[in-house]
Amino acid sequence: MELRNIEVITREKGPDSILQSIRGNGYIPGVMYGVNNQSHSIKIQQKPLSHQLKKNGKSSIFHVEFANEIVPVKINEIQRNPVDGHIVHVDLQRIEMNKLIEVAVPIHFIGESSGVKKGGTIQRQLREIKVRALPASIPEYIQVNISDLEIGEALHVRDLVILHDVAVLQEPDAVIISILSSKMEKEEQQEVPISEPEVVKARDGRGIDAAK
Repeated sequence: MELRNIEVITREKGPDSILQSIRGNGYIPGVMYGVNNQSHSIKIQQKPLSHQLKKNGKSSIFHVEFANEIVPVKINEIQRNPVDGHIVHVDLQRIEMNKLIEVAVPIHFIGESSGVKKGGTIQRQLREIKVRALPASIPEYIQVNISDLEIGEALHVRDLVILHDVAVLQEPDAVIISILSSKMEKEEQQEVPISEPEVVKARDGRGIDAAK
């Protein structure tokens, strides 16, 4: 997994106006856990972090420069603005490179299914796989070639080709992707029960920056 350095700076806790000012200056407010067994309120450069996420995904491990130290981290949580999707807060976790960790690795599908060419429809059940491994052994993604899948066939977790030093935590029989005929897809849609809409109660109203 590719590692990159991004500058992280300690920040003061404060009201929404301070957080907005941090974002306006090209940083994202956040919290970093596990440095000297403590949590630190931090701000991280927005552009390098966005580039890291776009290229390597949320499950990737990368290095940040914090207090004159190079620290390997992973992302625990990202909060986004519900309107424009921009990142507004991030939680980072320090990683010990000699200890096993558990992460979700994205699946990249390649090829065009033979079944799709014959009129079938793709049904994706999983888009990521949970694994356990040493940080340096975790792949950026798991590549799956679906070219040979015919109508009525499926690819399961047990069919994946994974490095021996990476343990897959998903159920082996879990379906990753299947190819349905148009008839099968219509039958499945007809079997889906129609339920009453759920009424969601308002929360405390403090919003995404409640935990500062």
